[in-house]
Parts: sequence; structure tokens; C-alpha cells
Amino acid sequence: MNRCVVIDDDAASIAVLSHYISKTKSLELVATFTDAIEGLNFLVEKKGTIDLIFLDIEMPEMNGFEILKHSQYDGALIVISANHENAISAFETNACFYLPKPFSYTQFLKGIEKFKEAEVRIDPNSYSRDFIFVKDDRLYKKILFADISYCEGKGDYISLKCKTQTYTIKSTISNFLDKLASNPEFVQVHRSYVINLHYLTDFDSDTAVVDGKIIPIGAKYKEQLKNSVNFL
Repeated sequence: MNRCVVIDDDAASIAVLSHYISKTKSLELVATFTDAIEGLNFLVEKKGTIDLIFLDIEMPEMNGFEILKHSQYDGALIVISANHENAISAFETNACFYLPKPFSYTQFLKGIEKFKEAEVRIDPNSYSRDFIFVKDDRLYKKILFADISYCEGKGDYISLKCKTQTYTIKSTISNFLDKLASNPEFVQVHRSYVINLHYLTDFDSDTAVVDGKIIPIGAKYKEQLKNSVNFL
């Protein structure tokens, strides 16, 4: 169960979120606050035990961004707001989803899906030459490097395309490459893509086909790719 907290000065909004959370089996509501300062004090004391916060932005005495700053909370976050101008600022906080008021259960579930994607994390101590463990919903899942066809970088996150599932992980391409130093079958072909040569079926000067996906080849990576494969 993922432990949730709601901080919102709108009691009606809290009532709706509390109802939606109670209907979602993977979530547990542990606290709600209409007072921003009380919510801040709770986070300072308990933030290590919280999996997800639903946070309003515009509140009296202290806004949501100030709560994040002073609590130093850096876990999963869904921003809720009636002011759509807060959407851009919300994602600058690394929120996994922006939930505009009023919202439906369908919109709420979209936010939870994004939260579950972002919840997958690399365990920095879990690397070996052949596999990696990632944390997914409180479980550590083993992923064989041989099962990864390519990796796509998306800002502070990467997506690992595996045989049966795609994992979205909080990491960067460069950090992931550091862990692949002993795996020569992985080659960076673009600033946003690393491919597994075992899944490379063909390529030209501009694109590569990896596990059925067309992947761009950056100009600075062309020679690196050519030097990594055998030619007749």
C-alpha cells in the first residue's frame, strides 16, 4: 500500500480525494490537512514514511511551493490547483502529475498511473554485470541486461524497454551508462538513446531499427556505432 497525504485548504477537495483514495486498493490515506503550516510540520516529521502527497498550491499563510521548500520533501507529488497557470510551475517541482480542479476519478487515476511509473527506482547498490534490480511498488524486481532492448532518456528519467514491460526510472542516460561500462553490447547512438546491439536489426546513417522501433542516430555517435559492429 502506498501511504498518501493530502494538503489542501479546500475541505470539499479533500473530501473528494479522500473518497477516491479509499476506492483505490493500492493507496492508503494517512493524513489530511486544511492548514498549510500543520501540513508542513507533519512532513518535516514524517516525510520519510510518505509515498505520495496531493498538494494544493494556493493556500493562506503558506503556498504549496513553500511547503516543499521548507519541508525538503522530494518524494512523489501530485499537484492539485484550480488555477491552471500553476501547471508549468508544478512540473518544475518534479511533480509526476498536475490535477486541475474540479477533477473526475478518471483524471485522478491518470495521476496514479503516472505516480506508479515514477515510483520505479534503480537501487544504486543492485548492479552486477548481468542484471539490475529496480524498486517497483515496494518490490525489488530483477531485470536482466540481456532483456533490455534499448534505453530512452527523458530528462531526469529513463525508460528501459524490456521483453515484457517498459520501466520508467528516475535516472539519467549518463548515470545509467556508467553502470554499463562492462557491457559492450550497449552503445549510445543519440543523446537520448542507448541500444542493445543484440536487438539491432539494421541501420543507416540516420536511423537504427531496434526491436522494431526506429531510433535516431546522432551525428556525434555514428562512428561509435560503426566501430561497435562487425562488417563483411
